[in-house]
Amino acid sequence: KQIMAPMIYVITGTSQGIGLEYVKQLAERGDIVIGCARNPDASEPLKALVDNNKNVFSVTMDITNLESIKTAAEKIQILAPEGIDVLINNAGSPGAYAADSLVTKEDDYRQAFNTNVVGTSSVIQVLLPLLRKRNTRHIINIGSIMGSLENTTTGIGASYRVSKAAENMLTKLLASQLDKESFIVLVLHPGWVKTRLGTDHAPVTVEQSASGGLSVIDNLTKQQNGKFISFEGKELPW
Repeated sequence: KQIMAPMIYVITGTSQGIGLEYVKQLAERGDIVIGCARNPDASEPLKALVDNNKNVFSVTMDITNLESIKTAAEKIQILAPEGIDVLINNAGSPGAYAADSLVTKEDDYRQAFNTNVVGTSSVIQVLLPLLRKRNTRHIINIGSIMGSLENTTTGIGASYRVSKAAENMLTKLLASQLDKESFIVLVLHPGWVKTRLGTDHAPVTVEQSASGGLSVIDNLTKQQNGKFISFEGKELPW
């Protein structure tokens, strides 16, 4: 038997919901977690995890602001000078979630795109040097089945759906480009989860979603680079 060195995870959008639960579960198993949020001190649950676990850290990051991402990256480099293993891009925007494609406004599209596509891309570009320092090289974009072209049968949630479909394409592009460097880049669908966005009608708890997601991440293979996978480990249609 060997003592396994802890993995180093950076997760965005960790003030609540699924992102916060990822921090909690990773902390419990002894991995090193750097949770990013726009205002981490305003999240009492995140503050408690940082205060009560020597392997949990928080960093201020607004993924819609490139300077904020760069400042956060400098802090992450100080915390993890030898690099990071896994980046989980969980921060996102629901856009005008209830609006359909006939009434979605320009600003709704811009806001959803700026967060879900531009923001995700910026975080990856800025943190890539830290991922390259280690051999794990996993980039997990938390997506949604609502971004699947094949599964769309309604006009509802247009700004969210269109931005998530674009994030899927961004993931495919990155997976193709970084394949030769042995990266694994994929979209992970967290399920319909009981969060502020998912509402209490959702069938999946944050605990189930994060636990399933970590099981997927722990068992990734090279063949899963550029795939769309659910938290239950099933491959989903683009």
